Amino acid sequence: MKKNPLVIKFGGTSVGGGKAFVRAANIAADEAMSRPVSVVVSAMSGVTDTLLGHVGAAKAAGRMNGSTNETHEDSLAALHDSLYARHLAAAREAVSEEYLDGVEARILGHLGRLAERMNDPEASDAARAAEVATHGERLSAEILAAAIRSLGVESAVARDPIAVESEANTEAEICPDTTRERCSRNVAPILDGGSVAVVPGYVGRTPSGKVTTLGRGGSDLSATALGRGIGASEVWIMTDVDGVMSADPRLVPDAALMPKLSYREARIFAELGAKVLHHKTMEPASEAGIEVRVGNTFNPECDGTLVSDIEDGEGVRCVALRRSLRFEVPCANGRKSEAAMVVGIGVPGSDDLAAGRQSLRKAKIPVLHFGNAPAGLVFSVSEEYAEAALRTLHDSLVGRSLAGEAVA
Repeated sequence: MKKNPLVIKFGGTSVGGGKAFVRAANIAADEAMSRPVSVVVSAMSGVTDTLLGHVGAAKAAGRMNGSTNETHEDSLAALHDSLYARHLAAAREAVSEEYLDGVEARILGHLGRLAERMNDPEASDAARAAEVATHGERLSAEILAAAIRSLGVESAVARDPIAVESEANTEAEICPDTTRERCSRNVAPILDGGSVAVVPGYVGRTPSGKVTTLGRGGSDLSATALGRGIGASEVWIMTDVDGVMSADPRLVPDAALMPKLSYREARIFAELGAKVLHHKTMEPASEAGIEVRVGNTFNPECDGTLVSDIEDGEGVRCVALRRSLRFEVPCANGRKSEAAMVVGIGVPGSDDLAAGRQSLRKAKIPVLHFGNAPAGLVFSVSEEYAEAALRTLHDSLVGRSLAGEAVA
């Protein structure tokens, strides 16, 4: 490849319907005018839950393993019709007439294979669930590839490039070397031919070639693993928010967009529950030195959040809340108390710990424990004060950091 390729990942809300597919296709097609582009795509919103829910219900009712139970067949037919109707409706809105028949045929082909997997008497429950769960991404990939072609840019769905190290049915570790080999066979020829390579996210292949999944939120991990595999310099994670916020905006109305984060900070924030990134996403990126930009499909002009290896000076960048912890503290009833922990993530300054404790004291929030930890500053409070402590520490620590940046 003559230029470093770009990987763009679109989440489920970014391909939630026909108009969303068009928007995503335009972003990919625009970038493909200047450099090779590979796209990782999630299932349409709610589809994976629907698929796994169907597997679970069928298993609970004892209607798996090749059963021809009439109720099972009716349920499978209803699933087929629902998925067909939703994806065909999106395709009709996103794909030009020239390519629509081909997309419809491929949708029907995937749904036929879905039914086969649901009725496969040889498959274990775990293997069946893993393969069934990946069909949402496969359906999305067909529609997005055709939507890109409809804009006059060649595009093709690539065979699964992500390899894992074991035969586990979910969340096995990615194998970088084998992934690189699969990328060379399955993705690079598409890019070298001038086409956009569309990859179903969340999907992995075991050493024996069986389908597995990378776990919930695994499409983010697919994107950075693919980026490492094809030698990308950038990965864009496109979602329905402008980037990574300094706290959960549902709990902290004043949460601000963070323009920069380090790999370390982003990983810790994700591990502590930040929903916008999968907690393993940064591993391939940091190992390969790939910059990750988290942006908004619906507001692509916003710069979003850039994640790199740069630790951007002193300061607490963001705060995260971990709830429902057991804390050994004397209680009136003699039991352990329910506690919460607020973590200040970043590069804390020498007086940030004292400033955080002082702000909690001023807000009349009792502190059970405070100190430094590998994740950052830690403040433990009773569960009843959890959200108030989060907002207070956001104001005093993150606000302090942002004020310092403004002065600089």
